[in-house]
Amino acid sequence: GDWDAYEGQYFAEFDRDIHTCEPFEIPSHWRTYFTMDYGLDMAAFYLIAVSEDNRAYVIAEHCQGKDNDMEPLLITDAIDVVKNMCKGRSIHAYIAPPDLWQTNQATGKSVATTFAEHSIFLTKASNNRVQGWLQVKEWLKPIGDMDGKKTARLKIFANCNTLISHIPMLQY
Repeated sequence: GDWDAYEGQYFAEFDRDIHTCEPFEIPSHWRTYFTMDYGLDMAAFYLIAVSEDNRAYVIAEHCQGKDNDMEPLLITDAIDVVKNMCKGRSIHAYIAPPDLWQTNQATGKSVATTFAEHSIFLTKASNNRVQGWLQVKEWLKPIGDMDGKKTARLKIFANCNTLISHIPMLQY
């Protein structure tokens, strides 16, 4: 049986055999992106490397908050996590959702401003969920490779356990 198959599964395209791979050394000429969703209740951070043939590899993750019974990250702690994840890498862009530009009434600053004060300049992502979901489906869509085996444009390193376990559980 397939332990990743659930009724109502949104990303039914996901298959561990196709979408996961063992970690490998990322070539220095590949573009690396940092993506994040940050909130006081949960933070999810990902490093994604894109090859010259436009395949994306999720190469590292950090998820922390109430969903995994860990203490939520304060902004300054989140900044430290980001810096540690990105240490030694050239990051093409730090991508974050638009809500991180909302000004906090108490401080008068946004999360994006606080990150910028620590030399992490965020790029605002689109918040169009439907288009985002459709794009993920396109990246997950199984395709053939030169050997006739199934592969996909999106691969996830096998050590990104949270992402691998959560994708199959997302429902309509």
